[in-house]
Amino acid sequence: MKKVLFILLASVLSFGSAQAVDVSVGISMNQSVFAATGKEDNYSETGASGGSIVTEEYGAFKDSYPSIFVEVGLNESFSIGLSAQSEFGTPENTNERCTSHKANCNSAGETTPTSKVSADFESYFTVYGKVNIPLGGLYVKGGLSRVDITVNETQASGNTYPDTDTTGYMVAIGYQFDAATGVSLRAEIQGHSFDDVEVNNGKSKSSGNYNSVTVSDMIGATGTISLVKTF
Repeated sequence: MKKVLFILLASVLSFGSAQAVDVSVGISMNQSVFAATGKEDNYSETGASGGSIVTEEYGAFKDSYPSIFVEVGLNESFSIGLSAQSEFGTPENTNERCTSHKANCNSAGETTPTSKVSADFESYFTVYGKVNIPLGGLYVKGGLSRVDITVNETQASGNTYPDTDTTGYMVAIGYQFDAATGVSLRAEIQGHSFDDVEVNNGKSKSSGNYNSVTVSDMIGATGTISLVKTF
């Protein structure tokens, strides 16, 4: 998928050069909030016949990050573009588990193994189309996104989960303010939706100690301020 996006970018740039149409480049600052439902299935040491413990939670996080983009204007109304977002990540989640069944798990001599997990989102690219609406500088956008998800974990059980990736959709509405200097300012609100992902710890259900994590209903919203130069 990453290779396809770079091919699309090269095609956009070559098309713009060959047709002598407008090419715009920009830099943005983004403030985003993302939310999803996470579910972990923990199978017993006896395997699938022993059943599983299911933990499910809905959570959200926010982060700010820069991005860059390039667009080719095919005519006065329609442009195609590619944006690349900088890395951002979730806060670290910590889960302390007592080894004792006593009421006071923090008494002297007892241990509390700790599991920590977070995720980083990298190589986040979006290919999109932009349509100018004849109401001043109003425009709308829609596109396809792809992002790598790097899992950072320290599990008390010793389990690890592989990195993965997902694809999704983006829609946006914004307004462009053109200045006499030739540099424009854009204010934009984006909505995001991503496909579900599932990873496991590489164990077999039949041999026991199989764990899997599923992340679903991933959505987000982003407020963006951009500086744009058109050539």
